[in-house]
Amino acid sequence: MQKITHSLLATAMLLGLSGCQLGSNDKNQTEVVTPSEEKNISIVKISTGPLETLEPNTSVQVYYDVDIVGFDNIDVDVHFYLIHADELSSSNEQETEITEVHKVGALELTKVSQGTHSFDTHITIPNQLLGGQYHLIAQIDPHDAHAEDIEEDNHPSTEHSPFADGNFPFADLHVRVLENHDYKLLKAEFGQQTLILDKPDVSEGTSEHHSDLVGYLEADYEGNNLGDTVITAQILINGNWQDTHFWNANTKSYEAQMHHSFTEGLHDEHIGFDIALDDALVSQIYQSYDPAQAQSLQVRFTLTDLAQNAETVTNNNVVEAQLPLYFFNNDSQPVVQQLARSGASIASVGLANLNFEKSYDKSYGDQSKFSVGVDLSGQLFIVPTGDPGGRITGEGVVEAYFFNAHNTLFKISYDGSAYVSGQNTGYASEMIIFNNIVFEDESYTAKYEKAWEKSWEENKVLAQARFTIGPVPMSVEAGVSGGLGFALTVGYNAELYAEGNLFHVDFGAFGRGGVNLGLVSAGVQAILTLIDNTFAMESKAGFAFVSSEVNKPHIYYALELKNDLDVISGKFGLYAETIGVKWCKKFGIPYPCGKKTNHYDLWLYQTNSVFNKSWTLYSTEGDIEI
Repeated sequence: MQKITHSLLATAMLLGLSGCQLGSNDKNQTEVVTPSEEKNISIVKISTGPLETLEPNTSVQVYYDVDIVGFDNIDVDVHFYLIHADELSSSNEQETEITEVHKVGALELTKVSQGTHSFDTHITIPNQLLGGQYHLIAQIDPHDAHAEDIEEDNHPSTEHSPFADGNFPFADLHVRVLENHDYKLLKAEFGQQTLILDKPDVSEGTSEHHSDLVGYLEADYEGNNLGDTVITAQILINGNWQDTHFWNANTKSYEAQMHHSFTEGLHDEHIGFDIALDDALVSQIYQSYDPAQAQSLQVRFTLTDLAQNAETVTNNNVVEAQLPLYFFNNDSQPVVQQLARSGASIASVGLANLNFEKSYDKSYGDQSKFSVGVDLSGQLFIVPTGDPGGRITGEGVVEAYFFNAHNTLFKISYDGSAYVSGQNTGYASEMIIFNNIVFEDESYTAKYEKAWEKSWEENKVLAQARFTIGPVPMSVEAGVSGGLGFALTVGYNAELYAEGNLFHVDFGAFGRGGVNLGLVSAGVQAILTLIDNTFAMESKAGFAFVSSEVNKPHIYYALELKNDLDVISGKFGLYAETIGVKWCKKFGIPYPCGKKTNHYDLWLYQTNSVFNKSWTLYSTEGDIEI
């Protein structure tokens, strides 16, 4: 009976203690404790599956098993490191620091329950590695956020007997040995869908500063001797490669070679190009052009190292690309211009209308990072017979990509017309900013004059993306800040005219970034001009019975379109600093032996101006007898 009483008392005491435990306010983490169970967190297996030799900047899927004992519903960090196998080949009993170690992953497991769990993640092989055999190891609970009975098995250790003979969890990776000095051209991208050329005998008033091929080269470098290079471009004509010329924004001229200096720390170099095809090349292309068949222009870019000890690997210094090719065919306009110059009557040959127009549509940069497109157009349309009159139009559009997200930054259009009868005489104008109509004006009357001058300051977040900087995952948002506006005067009073800056935009890219990990600081480093563009238009068209130059009734006209454009210059990147682990070794076993700060940079753009030019897009003037 006494034994039964003691048992009942013990049971009551245990129930009371368990009741106190159930009343705890700790809802996020619960320690599951029994007299015979220890508390422990460990990684028991790491694997990658069969892999070939890995290239730098390659993503690798990693599988690992986590064993949780004595904890439930906990959050725990896991860090991954690459250690060169040569570092662990010696069995010296003296503690020495490991130099060839790279942190390649940092993540948090949330709400993990007791038991063994299988997880997977992706790591990225860093660009700067010695190459060869590496061990991928892990450290769980690196900041000792959870008190365990066994702390030594959170990572490889000489103090944990199962690991003392090198039997700690790791995966083997083999990374290609980098070249000592090697430039690479990876690809060429054009900022246009097609190449449309004028016939060799057609002169449309375009200045010598035209841009036929615009785009960028993507390049890379391996080694530690960054320096100067030159790039040439050639086009294929009848089986022969013919040289072209690059625009140099510094000398304001076209040159046979483009100089480029590679910058330290950027393994995704973007090199903008602006190529013009001279008259001799256009003539050769046209001679072999067949409008009945689809044709493309093939372009070859070649990079040459200027260092005295030049690179030994040159088979990756050439890249080719092609673009659909067309010739603009408008047979009526040259005839009209010839008649106008000769003074012949337009009506006598049955030609009614004249159309002078020019457009420019190019994009610059990399859509997966930062890209900007410009679409410009201007037109002077003249009706010399019947109801004489004219029409002047102008339009400018600026579009941008941020991390593959498309945005219309700015658009403005003007349309003015005037006819002797007074019908359809007036103007209309519209402005769109970030897909919203912010301004529109329209008026039709027998005569008019109107001047606009407006400006806006804009700041807008346009896209979000995620990047990994070293081992740190980071969320980034990007957008533009700057000013835009226009100043244009239009009118009609016996003369139709429009003059001024149809638009001006000045946008810079900005970014903001954040991380969700402790003991990490990260941010955005940006000095990037996205676009600085002024599109000016001067045009007029009028009717006169007689003038000092022409003694018969005639129509006089003039149209000039000028553009001043600077696109994507400066640099934009991300950085992160982590308070990490210093690794040492003894008896060929790696283990944490202190702390150190690591700095990581990820440059998304670091470039001179991709495109910088002032040029006349179109210019024409004359008189037509009626």
